[in-house]
Amino acid sequence: MKKTAISIVMLGVLMLPQLSVANMSQNAYQIQYIKPTALTDIFVKMSKKAKTKLFYIPADFKDIIVDEAKVNYNSIPETMNFLKQNYPIEFAIQNNTITVRKSTKSNKKTISTQNHITKNAPIATTQDTLSPKKETNLEEIVIVGYGKTKKQNLTGSVVQMKASEMREVAAGNITESIVGKVAGVQIVQGSATPGSSGTIKMRGTSTINAGSAPLIVVDGFPLTEGSTLSSIDPNSIEAMDFLKDAASTAIYGSRGANGVIMIKTKEGKKGKINVNVNAYLAFQQRADNVKLVNAYDYAQFQYEARNNGYISKNPSVRKVTDTNAQRLTNGASKRELIPDFLLPYLRREPGLTDTNWLKQIFRIAPMTNYSVNINGGSENVNYSITNNYFKQDGILIGTDFERISSAINLNINLNPKLKTGVSLNTSYSTDNNFFEESGWNYNVLDMALISYPYFSPYNADGSLAISEQMRKNNETDGALVENPLAIQKHVKSQGKIFRIFGNTYLDYKIINGLNFKTSIGGDFNSYIHNYFHPDIVGRYRVEAGGFPTESRRRYNNRENYLIENLLTLNRKFGKHSIEAIVGQSYQKEKTNTDEIISRGFPDNSIDNISGGTQYNINADAGRWAILSLFSRANYIYNQKYLLSISIRKDGSSKFGANTKYAIFPAFSAGWVISKENIFPKNNVVNFLKFRGSWGKTGNNQISNFGARALLRGMDYNFNQTLAPGFITNTSPNPNLTWESAQSTNLGMDMNLCNNFLSLNIDYYNTLNSGLLLDVPVPSQSGYTNSLQNIGKLQNRGFEVQLATIKPIKLGNINWNTSINSSINRNKVLALAPGQSQILTGMSQFSLTQVGAPLSQMYGYEIIGVYKSQTEIDNTPSMAGTLVGDYIIKDINGDGKIDASDKKVFGTAAPELIGGWNNSFTYKNFELSFGFYGEYGKMIFSRTLGSLLEAGEGFSMISQDYFDNRYHPINNPNGTMATPNLGNFSNNRREARVSNLFMKDASYLRLRTLKIAYSLPESATSYLRLKNAQIYLMGNNLFTWTKYNGFNVDSNNNNPLTQGYDNANYPTVRTYTFGLNLNF
Repeated sequence: MKKTAISIVMLGVLMLPQLSVANMSQNAYQIQYIKPTALTDIFVKMSKKAKTKLFYIPADFKDIIVDEAKVNYNSIPETMNFLKQNYPIEFAIQNNTITVRKSTKSNKKTISTQNHITKNAPIATTQDTLSPKKETNLEEIVIVGYGKTKKQNLTGSVVQMKASEMREVAAGNITESIVGKVAGVQIVQGSATPGSSGTIKMRGTSTINAGSAPLIVVDGFPLTEGSTLSSIDPNSIEAMDFLKDAASTAIYGSRGANGVIMIKTKEGKKGKINVNVNAYLAFQQRADNVKLVNAYDYAQFQYEARNNGYISKNPSVRKVTDTNAQRLTNGASKRELIPDFLLPYLRREPGLTDTNWLKQIFRIAPMTNYSVNINGGSENVNYSITNNYFKQDGILIGTDFERISSAINLNINLNPKLKTGVSLNTSYSTDNNFFEESGWNYNVLDMALISYPYFSPYNADGSLAISEQMRKNNETDGALVENPLAIQKHVKSQGKIFRIFGNTYLDYKIINGLNFKTSIGGDFNSYIHNYFHPDIVGRYRVEAGGFPTESRRRYNNRENYLIENLLTLNRKFGKHSIEAIVGQSYQKEKTNTDEIISRGFPDNSIDNISGGTQYNINADAGRWAILSLFSRANYIYNQKYLLSISIRKDGSSKFGANTKYAIFPAFSAGWVISKENIFPKNNVVNFLKFRGSWGKTGNNQISNFGARALLRGMDYNFNQTLAPGFITNTSPNPNLTWESAQSTNLGMDMNLCNNFLSLNIDYYNTLNSGLLLDVPVPSQSGYTNSLQNIGKLQNRGFEVQLATIKPIKLGNINWNTSINSSINRNKVLALAPGQSQILTGMSQFSLTQVGAPLSQMYGYEIIGVYKSQTEIDNTPSMAGTLVGDYIIKDINGDGKIDASDKKVFGTAAPELIGGWNNSFTYKNFELSFGFYGEYGKMIFSRTLGSLLEAGEGFSMISQDYFDNRYHPINNPNGTMATPNLGNFSNNRREARVSNLFMKDASYLRLRTLKIAYSLPESATSYLRLKNAQIYLMGNNLFTWTKYNGFNVDSNNNNPLTQGYDNANYPTVRTYTFGLNLNF
């Protein structure tokens, strides 16, 4: 409760500046704007307020719009004279009656718009002329499932992100642009490999074993859950709508529990051909501050570690001054010897090899992007074509990503009743990424973190040094590590993907307000991956041949088909508005994966699978299909009372024979209280709507055959001869079905300060039940576990989104700002029968238990370092504990240290996330920046625990560990364990899973910074351009955090082991120069 209160206070503090600035701007500066109102509405208000009768013909004045801000209702003569002077009317006042008629005179008036642009315009004109920009945001159109609606008519929780908000980040993936823009949406960029797609989480983690990715729908086509967005050019996107509550997502039934993202690509508009070119060149570098020690300091550290390991086994006999020969005589192991190559470093001789391996494997890497959009249209045709070339070299050597893509949108009115169209996205991409494929023996970052700085990556002749460190370290049992640069050169891993997806439709208008639409779509993906490693490189071997040369080729093909039919009714009569849809959807997918593994190569000159003599072939196939019926009805009365009801029935091939079908209902309501007569009319609250919703959705992200009994291959021994056969692998479950989510959402939408600010607040409470868990079953059944719908999980929280609708004017400066924040609380309500907790992860660092959040950081609490034997003797400790080892707290006070002394330190899920985005314009200049932060989350860092700070003297170490290691003379106040190689105690081993390496990963980041200049009209006219902009941009420029690893966003897609940093690809800082041109 205390942390929740702190979070809410922080949220309020973040919001106060926005309201204060908006208020200040109206008091300290004159903000000029028009308030367009129909003249007939002015007449009605005058009649009511002044109790005066007005006689006029409404049709004569239906197109006349008046600036209501200049109307004085308290003086009828003054108002009528103002109207006569500025608008085409004549009037006569007699007693309490006013007669008004339209004047035939043609005159003009000067108007001042909200942008301080003065122009002459005909008085009797349309609203578009008098008000070039919308006065509020309520008329904005948002995309929802199988339709669209005005923002003011929403009863669910939906947030829209426009194309203009996606231009602040240089990246090949749209997920990078989402960070910090939408309340309740978290992008977990666990690995920053080139072209990678961050994991999108909406309103927390809602599952234990199933997938947690939201459904993504591109121009009406639902992509397979878990699909990456790396094939889509961000420049081709017009808008993204985030559907967060069940009332918005239930129309997608069994696929809506994790939220839905609607992506709308760019469409053409009526008018001349418009050509937009966006090109940039960027440079990337590491954004972390990990620092390793130099060769001289590491020599000192290793000297201490080897001496401590040697002496601690028999202090009365063994001495620091013992030679290696004496040590061997005393029974020392190789790890307790002092290597000869260490001695010059201990003497601090200048000019010795001092390799910074991080600088060797990381680089400043370029990134280029060229995107061209051509769009236009006529009365009956509109089109948009976006072509893109994107190339990103990785900051880690040997990694890169390249993509060529095209997006086409075409809509044609064949006749007044029939229209058709097509939306198509194609891409071809190549990535070199041995980092993700390399595994333990070839992971370059892992290698760099345990490579000694005494060794050079190159021989004297300039060739790569191969196996040098392994040969020399083998003599003293050091780390048998390969040269990372040699691995990068010789190990190859390349993937190629061709993808095309989209749909085509026919829309027929049966009668006014009643349309029938049929669409056919497909998603075809072809993937080829080639991998090769020779036997001359690899970890933990002394000479070549430790790991045989191997070549692999993997083929994966996916075909996805969609057929949908939709009947739409949209009618208005009087104050009533009805919109209804009835639809059918059928989608199926099949995948085939084939892999050939080749070994037995005569040498390493051939890297093709055909060069081997031994082959293994693996094959896999998958199928799934879903058949659905759905309907939704929306009713609006007088733009005040809103009601929406939806229902969907899904049938899925993934689930058991008894549970293939389920129904997903939802309903929501809204009340625009600001339209009620009782609501006070003022300039503080201009629009206020309350809304509430309830709905049921599902999560179908499990394996295609999870409900069936599957077999796996196994050889049997018959009379000393192996015979191929099969064994049961998974238990069948005819009752297996989707995970279910029941969600309640309460929200409030407001426009404030004369429609300058919009404020959206949501509270949600979601109960996920039927979570998939492996439940132990009697072994007599032939199985050990059965996948069943057992668990329960709850997510609840608050979301706040505050933004300017119109720019705040600070003199000649226009300022637009937005802030969003969200709080989510997660709780496990039930696991399998009789099961209260799940311990998993490396050394069981992750604890999931009933009544607590998912994936808690669980381990020992380190409270200091033992500095004397007396302290050890008088304190509970493990057997073999030495002076200089960590002190583990006896949590339960039973006088011993064991697993019962472990405690929970936190979770990987942040307690509070938020973003603050700003844009300032002054004449032709623009400055924009955005901050993003996460508070109250933790990371368990294997990188720090096992590689950098284990205290063994076996791996490389961080500068922080070297500076803070305990030494009785040189650093008696040290907080880190004394290095000890050769006598690795239980205390030290258990400390790897402790609060030492479960780090606070809260952070605040300057996410974006952009400076842009738009060329003046004189320059663009000379260059024959409509407009042109040049810009400088930076991303991830500064990060304020206590976490000292490579990636503060490190995470794991497994819900049970979240927040696991396993030497993940580091966060990237980017500097960009770009051009944006319109022809």
